[in-house]
Amino acid sequence: MVSLLPVFPAAPARLWSLDVLRGVCAGIVFLSHWHLWSDFRPQGIFERFIHELGTNLHDTLAYLTWPTGGHHPAVLGFFVLSGFCIHYPFERRALAGEPTPKWSDYFRRRFFRIMPVYWAACALGAAFVLAQQSWPAPSELLTLHADGSLSDIMVRVTGIAGIYPKEIFAGNYILTTVTVEMFMYALYPLIHRAAIRGAWVSLGLIFLLSHGFSVGLLRFFTPYWVFNSVFMLGLFWYAGALAAHLFLTRRRSVSWLWVLLVWAVFLGVKALPSFSGLNLLKQALWGVVCMVGILAVLRLDQARPELARERPIRVMLWLGGISYSLYALHTPAIMLGSWALLHLGLTSYPLQLAVTMSASLTATLGVYYGVERYFYRPTPPSAPPRFRPARVGTSRSIA
Repeated sequence: MVSLLPVFPAAPARLWSLDVLRGVCAGIVFLSHWHLWSDFRPQGIFERFIHELGTNLHDTLAYLTWPTGGHHPAVLGFFVLSGFCIHYPFERRALAGEPTPKWSDYFRRRFFRIMPVYWAACALGAAFVLAQQSWPAPSELLTLHADGSLSDIMVRVTGIAGIYPKEIFAGNYILTTVTVEMFMYALYPLIHRAAIRGAWVSLGLIFLLSHGFSVGLLRFFTPYWVFNSVFMLGLFWYAGALAAHLFLTRRRSVSWLWVLLVWAVFLGVKALPSFSGLNLLKQALWGVVCMVGILAVLRLDQARPELARERPIRVMLWLGGISYSLYALHTPAIMLGSWALLHLGLTSYPLQLAVTMSASLTATLGVYYGVERYFYRPTPPSAPPRFRPARVGTSRSIA
């Protein structure tokens, strides 16, 4: 009897389509913040047209994807992608009969992947805090993002903001989600142990309970911290890991019709009158949209591997490569750009757009080439794993 269980080579493949998705998510987060935080008043018909165009695009994105008005949909997409990318190579090795890599090697790679860029982003955020608090510019937005004491900065630097029950700006508010990623990486050996035993339902219940536990925390802590805590965001990381499991063990094609169907259900629930727990349901459904979307993109990845050579895809692959640095550094870069313009007495809206874009790209590329690539060099993207028939009993499965 012949089984169609996958047999993989020992080395994990890097899927080009996931780098494209990572680039899409990073680009959406950056463009959204670039528009929202470029807040100089537009003058004249042309400037107002540019501003209104950005507003309309942002509002359309919010209508189609924003679960609650709190979590950015692309940030939630990042978490689903992260769960997939971390679990995928481990399950792939298990299916090939390879032993689990040393956890010490895993933690070392995660450290050099995350921390150098993270600390560079912390430093740029602290520089903005120092600049705005020492020589304040007349801007409520800058004052808000420069809020932060020495203790806040130390919490940020040590990476515990994801469990520290206080909303922290410290010049780089968005880094709180990175600290949640750190905790998920730290928890992954436990998740992996349950996964290889097939305890996906139990894992799902744990993360659902954690998601619901967040509601109780709202009575005691600010929602801005709760919604960015590990208790709330772990569910999306789990969804990504489950997607990797389904991709490797089930081999079922997911068509774009399924993506559209789940998306339509999400939009229907999003339009319902508000009731207790609705926001959690909206978020969970958006996580399902992201999960099904990844599986649909991977189907395209397998069917059309030649697409990775197309110029638009290569651009997105490059953007996916710099996505972490872009995500981590664009907030203080935008703030410092606006701060400098205000001190120079320059309040042109187009100039603000140009300067904040230039500052973000400069900071991103500087840290990417000077820090990130020095400490971490990922495996180049490759085609999806090939499947070949194997006799029953010769392939290990963790399903």
